[in-house]
Amino acid sequence: MDPRTKVVLVWIPSHVGIPGNEKVDVAKLALNQEINDGKQVIWSDLKIKVNTHLEQLWQTDWDTEVDNKLHEIRPNLKERLNYDENKRLL
Repeated sequence: MDPRTKVVLVWIPSHVGIPGNEKVDVAKLALNQEINDGKQVIWSDLKIKVNTHLEQLWQTDWDTEVDNKLHEIRPNLKERLNYDENKRLL
């Protein structure tokens, strides 16, 4: 290497301050923890909790989409859209 060459190393924190990435980091930590309390969870019970949590996260993200025309039509993702017999939105 030429002695006149200057090398600068810069550390860039990839996950710091990015909410989605920080959530993934927390989830990865949880996956590495051993659960040994002797309790078993029925998948159908866990699925309800997981789906509810994911719906809440999705709604929270959707609430930030205030400039989206679809958000004006359907601000609450859980509510069904109502149509009349001519397939027009009520």
